[in-house]
Amino acid sequence: MQFSCNQDTLRKYLNIISRVVSSKPGLPILNNVQFESSKGKLMMTATDLEIGINTWIGADVRSEGKITVPAKQLTEFVNSIPSETIDVSLDNQSFNITSTNNSASFNTMSAEDFPAVATVTDKTPLFKLSKEDLVKAVERVAFASATDDIKPVLTGVLLEVAGESISFVGTDGLRLSRQILKIDSNAESDVNVLIPVKALLELSHIVSEIGEDDDIEVYLIEDRNQILFRYSGVDLVSRLIDGQFPEYRQIIPTGYKTLCKISKSEFINSLKVTNTIAKSVLGNKLILDIDSSDNKITLSATQTDLGSNKSVFDAKVDGDSIKIAFSSRLLTDILNHIDSEDIVFECSETIKPGVFKITEDPDFVHLVMPMML
Repeated sequence: MQFSCNQDTLRKYLNIISRVVSSKPGLPILNNVQFESSKGKLMMTATDLEIGINTWIGADVRSEGKITVPAKQLTEFVNSIPSETIDVSLDNQSFNITSTNNSASFNTMSAEDFPAVATVTDKTPLFKLSKEDLVKAVERVAFASATDDIKPVLTGVLLEVAGESISFVGTDGLRLSRQILKIDSNAESDVNVLIPVKALLELSHIVSEIGEDDDIEVYLIEDRNQILFRYSGVDLVSRLIDGQFPEYRQIIPTGYKTLCKISKSEFINSLKVTNTIAKSVLGNKLILDIDSSDNKITLSATQTDLGSNKSVFDAKVDGDSIKIAFSSRLLTDILNHIDSEDIVFECSETIKPGVFKITEDPDFVHLVMPMML
């Protein structure tokens, strides 16, 4: 194996794929990134057995080959050298990398033992998404999924594909986010699949890092129970989660008794004030006192050993006045993941979910379960 390539390009894509390399893998070879040079292209691959990434970059390939190299140390070295042409050669299982004033040699492991990461050729994508829509959906939905493995189905995001409509849904049992996206043409087929949150977060990171205007192509690899996202020379492949996602539609309220039009920044400022006490309360409990006559919302928290506090801000309130309790952590989370200043909050009773919406996007909804007053 012998090739030359630009440091900037190698650095950029090494940083992308090395993120999926496990810090404590069960198999030593999973510490490595696989290099395969052929036909003027360099393919790099990394995997943790749940997520795999293939990426192709242009290179001056003088001899072909395939080998695996320690990902962390190689990435650190390439990041530390100047932007210039670098030369790579494989000599007696030593991966040698050289620039004008810097060089390194890394021990290698045979590519024969490296797990294969699926790819697709000559296959029509299930659907295509713009990078803006993908990043928006992941930002608004992924945080609502569970982070523990007590219920594995809740650690994934439900992807519902039907015609020209795609829904991303995440829940951890205390909250639920749904973002519906429209695509330009009908999907190849209607599907419901559960994608690990980690995979979608990595995909969003890749899209943001590369920043090209290409669409994201989505493929199902049904015989391997995997999904593949292709974007600008990068394939991200993830296993799918087996199991039945909760039937969520029945818990989304279809009406309200109280509707509040709120400034997100004012709500966040009041939460910061109230959270000085609420963060010490069991469940981070705080109370929203919504006054429709004065068009004001009061946030308050009480902790027996500490004391109490409150913060008031203006809102346009339609309907009934109401007192309802929520976790300040859950409220802060949703406000931090809404990219709009104008939000709508709806509620009906103290035991029913509070609903957040975005004024300019009717296809987004977020539910938060209340706490006992």
